[in-house]
Amino acid sequence: MLTRTANELMANIHNDGEFRHRMPLFLTPELEEFWLSEHFSDSDMKALFDFMLPSEALDHRTVFSIRGTKPRPDGKPKFEFWRYENSPPLGNDSPLQTQTSLF
Repeated sequence: MLTRTANELMANIHNDGEFRHRMPLFLTPELEEFWLSEHFSDSDMKALFDFMLPSEALDHRTVFSIRGTKPRPDGKPKFEFWRYENSPPLGNDSPLQTQTSLF
């Protein structure tokens, strides 16, 4: 998987950990075809890798954790919409606080 610097939406979602503010390199169908065509050359590579899909082109929704084997309490598939109680608006979550002292 190729990744790039995140657009505004993805930077709010992928905002922690080793790969924060990264997103997959999403390509339009036309760019996919061009990349796989015989006309694509090494000189086209930078422009292709610099392409950023606008935030408005992405559909997003909160889902139940897709990591691990814990099933959803309601029995629905993990990828369906899930509402977390008291969840802050997208991008307004506070960073995890690190304990620096016991006292």
